[in-house]
Amino acid sequence: MPENPGAFAADTELVDGVAVVHLAGELDMQTVPAATLELDQALQAGPSGLVVDMTGLTFLASAGLAMLAAVGEKAGQAAVTLRLAADNRVVLRPLEITGLDAGFAIRDSVDSALADF
Repeated sequence: MPENPGAFAADTELVDGVAVVHLAGELDMQTVPAATLELDQALQAGPSGLVVDMTGLTFLASAGLAMLAAVGEKAGQAAVTLRLAADNRVVLRPLEITGLDAGFAIRDSVDSALADF
């Protein structure tokens, strides 16, 4: 993850067949392409599930929200169960304001999200 708190980082790990994509830093129009690439690669690998770990995000812009909606669609088309891990207002508030929270199963940690599989 990034040493600079605002810097963006994305990486993926496989946990018992579930892809966990860790996102950290600021998710905005500048960083969405890197996040999208990481998420697309995770889905293309054919996991049994996908967890998007947003506990390390320090900022979530509208471009990030649009990306999450698109990832939700892609996961549905691939028949991959999707969970979001988010525990801070930086992420939760924009999801609530836009109503996107209703379209996702959101857990407060990666471990809680993985427990669903």
